[in-house]
Amino acid sequence: MAVESMSIATLLFDVRWLSRCLTGLIAMCVTLSTLTLVPAQDTSADAAVDANAEADPEAEVTPDEPPPFDFAPYKTLIWVASDSPRVSADTLRDELQKVLDRDFHAVWRTTIADAPTSVASMAMRVLSEVDFDTLAATDPVIAVKRTHNDAVRIRFAGDVGRYASSILATPGRMQEVRSRLIGDAGTPKNAWLQILHPVEGDAVSLKNAWAKEDTEAILVSRGMAETLTEPEAKIIVPPITGQVIDAAEAYDKIFIVRVRTATTPMSVESVEFDTLMRYFGDTSKASVSSFNLLPEVVGATLRDVFAPVARIDDAGKNNAVGLVRASGLVTDENSPALVNVGDVLVPMVRKDDRNGNPISIGPLDWAYLLAKELDGRRVKMDFHAGRAGGLQGRKNARTHRMGLRIRPRNDQTLLRLHAKGDPNQPLIGYEIYEKELEGKSMTFIGRTDWNGRLDVEPAKDQPLRLLYVKNGGAVLARLPMVPGHQSKAVADLAGDDMRLQAESYIRGVQNSIIDLLAIRELFKARIMMRLERGDLESAEELLEVLRNQPTNERLANDMGKRQADFIKAIGKNANQQRKVDEMFSVTREMLTKHINPKLVRDLEEAVIRTKENGGKLPPKEDDTEGA
Repeated sequence: MAVESMSIATLLFDVRWLSRCLTGLIAMCVTLSTLTLVPAQDTSADAAVDANAEADPEAEVTPDEPPPFDFAPYKTLIWVASDSPRVSADTLRDELQKVLDRDFHAVWRTTIADAPTSVASMAMRVLSEVDFDTLAATDPVIAVKRTHNDAVRIRFAGDVGRYASSILATPGRMQEVRSRLIGDAGTPKNAWLQILHPVEGDAVSLKNAWAKEDTEAILVSRGMAETLTEPEAKIIVPPITGQVIDAAEAYDKIFIVRVRTATTPMSVESVEFDTLMRYFGDTSKASVSSFNLLPEVVGATLRDVFAPVARIDDAGKNNAVGLVRASGLVTDENSPALVNVGDVLVPMVRKDDRNGNPISIGPLDWAYLLAKELDGRRVKMDFHAGRAGGLQGRKNARTHRMGLRIRPRNDQTLLRLHAKGDPNQPLIGYEIYEKELEGKSMTFIGRTDWNGRLDVEPAKDQPLRLLYVKNGGAVLARLPMVPGHQSKAVADLAGDDMRLQAESYIRGVQNSIIDLLAIRELFKARIMMRLERGDLESAEELLEVLRNQPTNERLANDMGKRQADFIKAIGKNANQQRKVDEMFSVTREMLTKHINPKLVRDLEEAVIRTKENGGKLPPKEDDTEGA
């Protein structure tokens, strides 16, 4: 009884103690919440931190934790390029933003700006041929020699001003970077401006100055900086506006809009650039007759080229599961930011080094993802590829696997086949078959022409077509294709012509073996018949003719030389080499079995026995014993 009383007392004490702790904790939380409502006074320590931050704006800042992928809106940048001052980012921004908000209010965080001069000039020429390397090559950068004593310490443009004494540049480039400068020229991050020195001549003269020993750094375009050798250049990005590489790091999608007002009607063309994969999609074109309708038409082209992104979280040999970005923010099931069943996506992989620079990047060759089922914000897809294992691999922070939805815009795609490594050698007369996605039956599509080409049109009920390339009955390649996605698709294949030539040669050799076998048997019968009649002289003449027929050694030597020639011509294609080796191996076995010296030796022994028997062939011992 005493034990029970003690246990109850202990329990009551624990409950009271816990209640007091909870009360104190609640009071502390209330106090803290009250304090946060009062504006904090700037202490001397805080002021020092702010001063240091202002003094060193290039100091690394710890980024905020990003939201979940399916709740992360796209950070988009729209660059406007026009041939008229009436059309600019300022004149389009308000109305265009209203148009875009109809579809992308929740999923886009949009910035609209005029395209940098270099981007605009390229876009006004051929927008469909613009790529990331071409755009980034025009960015002004500071190239510092890696042999510089303080090259390891130089990370930002401000470091160049501290550790170098001179940066050579052309006068035009100096004027350009000063006009695009970010911040005050007197701040530490812009100290590099104080050591700029002009060089007479153009960029070629500047490149020639790089070879001089007293040159520490030069201000050139990124494209030229990447070509500098002896010594190699360390590329530093200066803080100026309009840098393509900075925009690619700050945004998820960059849209370039080109407006031509000189034509009647005016033309609008837009293209999307996915910054993570550095991938330019297809362009969308439209015409507009009035400036008032321009925001509406531009918005329609942007909606058309926008490609939702699905992050590949799980990939197998023939399937994959992806999470659609910003899908948790979408409330309309018809939103262009969603991926629906039947949509086709281009699989892409990016692998970075330790510094975050891509080692390999871009879409997988001849590979597509077909959306088959929606599971909440995830999409289950079938993976069709010409090569296996494209999406499989270990998950790590430096590997990104994505899928971008595509929309075919062309009526057909021109397929061209050429020999591996030689675009000037078309694969002529190769057969193209289509295999059912869910079945095994194959349908003949056509045959390549004199230049290895064949037009492939979209199917009525399925955007994705699974094509196979055959030649001489052998399957050479598997080519998944979405006709209309590209105007032209080129397949670099190992041609099968050498294997077919080897097969033709082997068939000829096999036919020769059969003919030679029949001839040898015919000679044997004639020689034996003459020996039985006692016509020894005629039998010996026929035997000599038989000796002059092709022998096993002669045919085998010829086959060995031709096999080596075929293997050399085929090159490193292990599959075709194996097939050729198998054909020659079977033929050698056939040759050894049917064409051998035993027949001639038996006939020679028969002639000897005939001579020893007085000119007449004696009966065989087996026949004598039987009689």
